[in-house]
Amino acid sequence: MSHEGFLEQRKTTNRIGLTLVIAGHAAVLTALALAPPEAIRRIIPPPIIVGSIDDQPPPAAPLPEPAAQPRQQVAPTTTEPIVKAGGDPVLTFDPTPPPRTEPLPPAIPAIPDPVFITATIDPAAMPRFQPDYPPELIRADIEGTATVRVLIGVDGRVKSVELVSAAHPGFFEATRRQALRYWKFKPATRDGIAVESWRTMTVRFNIQG
Repeated sequence: MSHEGFLEQRKTTNRIGLTLVIAGHAAVLTALALAPPEAIRRIIPPPIIVGSIDDQPPPAAPLPEPAAQPRQQVAPTTTEPIVKAGGDPVLTFDPTPPPRTEPLPPAIPAIPDPVFITATIDPAAMPRFQPDYPPELIRADIEGTATVRVLIGVDGRVKSVELVSAAHPGFFEATRRQALRYWKFKPATRDGIAVESWRTMTVRFNIQG
């Protein structure tokens, strides 16, 4: 048999098969239309194979499974600067503002304590410091002391006399008159400046035989 005769026979066979398929489908549809609903559920048309097995296309080869992609490793975060090629390093930025520090107030220099020098007796007035002995106390043969507190002015003169103690009132009175008239001091000073000051003085009265 020639090749052309084989092709003609195969076409004839395909036409017959296609006619049978159409006729079969028409018969099934007619039977389904006339049959009750229960019969329709039970009728399962048999599979119809068109042509020979040789005419079926070969099964497609299974697609190869995609190769598993390697897991990307994330570089750990670091505070080291990231250097770009041909550029300056990109430094990490911390949005937290630094703690605010108040400037310290300027140091106040320490002020030294004032230098105070007490009043001293003027040597020129020393011979006039001893008061006169009261005559009545000499006759009464009374001896003793008188302690007074005197206010010394900036000129060194006694401005006021206060009694601290006395063996007899006559001793205090004699001392008070002598201080106001004749006593003189070098005034007290504070940082070199003369100031008023108080000083306590004791005078002794002795009868000389």
